[in-house]
Amino acid sequence: MSFLCESDAPAAPVAPDPQVTADAQTAANIKSAFATAKINNPNITNPYGKSTTQYGLNAFFAANPGAAESFLQNNQGMSAEDYAKRWTSDRPGMTNPYDEYTPYVTQTLNPESQKILDSQQQAKLQMADLANLGVKNASTSLSTPFAFTGAAANKSIADAGGISQGPDASQFMAGGGPDPSKFMAAGGPSAANFMAAGGPNAYNFMAGNAPVALDFQATKNLNTSNVAKMPINAGMTGQEAIMARLEPQIQRNRVSTETQLINQGLRPGSEAYNNAATLLGQQENDQRTQAVLQGLGLDLSANAQGFGQAVTAGQFANTAQGQNYGQELSQQALTNQARAQNFGQGNTQQALINQAQAQNFGQGNIQQQLYNQAQAQNFGQGATSQGITNQAAGQNYTQNYNTIAQNNAAQQQKFAQNTQQAAFENQARQQALAEAIQQRQMPLNEISALMSGSQIQNPVFQPFTGANVGAAPIAQTMQNAYLGAQNAYNQQMASQNANTSGLFSLAGSALQFL
Repeated sequence: MSFLCESDAPAAPVAPDPQVTADAQTAANIKSAFATAKINNPNITNPYGKSTTQYGLNAFFAANPGAAESFLQNNQGMSAEDYAKRWTSDRPGMTNPYDEYTPYVTQTLNPESQKILDSQQQAKLQMADLANLGVKNASTSLSTPFAFTGAAANKSIADAGGISQGPDASQFMAGGGPDPSKFMAAGGPSAANFMAAGGPNAYNFMAGNAPVALDFQATKNLNTSNVAKMPINAGMTGQEAIMARLEPQIQRNRVSTETQLINQGLRPGSEAYNNAATLLGQQENDQRTQAVLQGLGLDLSANAQGFGQAVTAGQFANTAQGQNYGQELSQQALTNQARAQNFGQGNTQQALINQAQAQNFGQGNIQQQLYNQAQAQNFGQGATSQGITNQAAGQNYTQNYNTIAQNNAAQQQKFAQNTQQAAFENQARQQALAEAIQQRQMPLNEISALMSGSQIQNPVFQPFTGANVGAAPIAQTMQNAYLGAQNAYNQQMASQNANTSGLFSLAGSALQFL
């Protein structure tokens, strides 16, 4: 007979660790929510633009272009995630720190929509500026107490003027006859005003001198001051111009090549780095040699061309000197001939002038006689005019009397019109007062209109949607598994206890038969 020992008893299940269970459940919740958020927030492209949602490293580098560029150039073998964490820790308080789960939403308008938005913002800014100007104008207006500066009310009828009296007869007295002293005959013309002139001055028509041949000497020596100088040392002129442009390019190429070698992992002193540096030096030497040869060729070509131009210029100068000498001789001969011709014409002209002087003296006598005759005629006409003037004075007196009578009638009409005008002025004052009040209120109304303008309308994208997704019930599953194991353990223990009790009962019965 055998009995169950304690080692045959089933092992009790181990209760789950609450902290481990909570951490596992939390991780599952975050993973589920993160996955659901990605599903619920797709990248959107519509006719107005596009909206992009990024997470983790993509969102961090998109929000921080400087970090992305620094990582590419100087990551020191770090992973992108570690570099983003270090970048964030080195910059506390930054706007877009690295976070594995924080989304970064970028909304970009298409070019047409962006132009519309820019135009709307510019218009809104200008309206804001106008509103500020309106506030300033309103402040200036409100800081001054309202005072109406228009015309005062017309309380009395304007003076229409007094009634005129009759005309003054003394204003219409007959005038005297004409003054004979104003019509005296003039004397004859002065013969001194008509004296004959002298003949022409022969000195003004002297022949000129011939040109001086010394002034037209041929050029014997070439002027080589503008000929390009030969270089003192090879490349001192043309090469310098080429190297001034080539050297900065060589230096930039060297820095770029050295940076590229270092980025490729090559360090100064290594064989590969030294080989690349040697090749770069050979290329730079070839470029400088080519610049020397090209500069020397340019110097020689410029020198030869300048010398040839100097020779040609000397030949043209000699030819021009000879041509100018001949032209000067011809011109001087024509000048002498013209001077002789002018002397003869001057004599003829002076004779005509003397003849005209005599003719003018005779015409002056006749003109003076006619003038004296006109003086006598004017005296008779003056006497007749004065008689007509006296007659007109009597007529004017009668007409003035009639005019005064009409003025008195007009005064009555003007009085009535002034009364009506006063009423119009008072009505206009009321209108001016209303306009002044409206003008004082206008700045406030303009500010209200500008500040209540339409707001900028942007294209609407789908907003970011959060997620509250029930993750896999890890804690409940672990608890259910533990309870199931505990229940199985209890059943096994109950079965084992029952078997043990039965065995002891059989053993007791057997002992009774011994």
